[in-house]
Amino acid sequence: MKFTELGDSTVPAGRLVFWTPTASDSAWADDPRAPALVHEHHVRAAAARGPRHVDPAWVGVSFGVGRVSRHRIGSAFSAWLRGHEHLRSRLVPTRERCVRRTLPASAVTLRKEEIGDFADGASVRRQIEAFFDRRAAPLGWPHVVFATVEGTGGVTVFAGADHGIVDGYTLAMIPGQIRGLLTGRAEHLPGPTFLDFGAEERSLVDRLPVESAHADHWRTLLCDAHDRTPAFPLPLGASEARLPQRSAYRWLLDEPATTRFAAASRQGGGSTAAGLLACLALAAGRIAGERHLSVVSLANTRPDRWRTAPGWFVGLHPVRIPTAPGAVFTDTVALAAAELRRRRPGPGSSLPHISRMLRREIHPRFVVSYLDVRRVPGTPPRQEDTMLRSRIHGPAEVYVWLTRSDRGVHVSTRFPDTVVAGANVERFLLAAAHAAARVVDSHRAEALPAPV
Repeated sequence: MKFTELGDSTVPAGRLVFWTPTASDSAWADDPRAPALVHEHHVRAAAARGPRHVDPAWVGVSFGVGRVSRHRIGSAFSAWLRGHEHLRSRLVPTRERCVRRTLPASAVTLRKEEIGDFADGASVRRQIEAFFDRRAAPLGWPHVVFATVEGTGGVTVFAGADHGIVDGYTLAMIPGQIRGLLTGRAEHLPGPTFLDFGAEERSLVDRLPVESAHADHWRTLLCDAHDRTPAFPLPLGASEARLPQRSAYRWLLDEPATTRFAAASRQGGGSTAAGLLACLALAAGRIAGERHLSVVSLANTRPDRWRTAPGWFVGLHPVRIPTAPGAVFTDTVALAAAELRRRRPGPGSSLPHISRMLRREIHPRFVVSYLDVRRVPGTPPRQEDTMLRSRIHGPAEVYVWLTRSDRGVHVSTRFPDTVVAGANVERFLLAAAHAAARVVDSHRAEALPAPV
């Protein structure tokens, strides 16, 4: 399962249908549960920009479901939406706070819009992208919309969602849940919802100390970067102005190599995530002469009670891994593992809380995320399933998403659309890939029996 821009993904030709959740105005009811900090921050930022400001920032997923009728597709979409109250709720910003309103499950219906037949996938992709840009937005409702393409190989589903309400684990869960509903084998995954989490998060955060080791780690990271978040270690050829962002995707390790890499990482006292961070640190030292890899790390922070709940459970963590000329993987992975163990799980790592804790707005510039889709609750995604994101305009920032699946590890990136950034991000990732390959080769050699 890879993560890429919709504009860079393969979309089949065929008959295109849009599916939009709808509900009557009278069905909405006030909901007293406080919003999650990150969702409220997201909605307030959108409201401050104004309703006429258009800057797509959705995420999504595409996946095949075989040959199924539109009636069954519509029923599956409806059942999925009705089963998750988080997707039937919205925040209405007011001067003092955001007011939550929620729909009962029975109030959700779907509007089907037949767009037409298209002989080429590029035309279908443009239509879907424009539809998601218009409808998958922070303000108003719905927050999730669907498109289906009926092609020669069956039906392909595209789901687009406002990125403030779903994270990578949620996206990875969607294909299995929809397929289960289509085949009548849907799993009942009871438990509290993201709306319950928002209320509990407020209580937990209010009890956290403002001054703590966690705050000190953040201040150290900012101090090292001249009072800002760390930047990518090589030039990007970009100013602070918002520029279009490009995307790139590559395989890092296949499945057998990933197994050996994971074993080598464990031998060094770390996990696969720590091993991959160690390889990024070695790359920063080798090609940029950096003595530390300094990044903001994104991590899944779902408490166990919310393991199966759709939502945005993502924490930001300061990561600073020493690397020096001649550094080796064994030492670096141990340092990376120690750094990851310091990460605070749970609500204390959300962006709004960190900004409040540090009394300043945090704007990440170099971000690394690791996602293991093999651990997704329910039916795991298939190799052809694809996580999607919208076109993005942003400042000089670089995001690196590392994803482990049954096929191995792949890396997706976004960075400023400049020649310099494209070349330097590629150099950096190639150096990290070479570091990982050396680990695999070394572990293969160690695993061989000694000659008699």
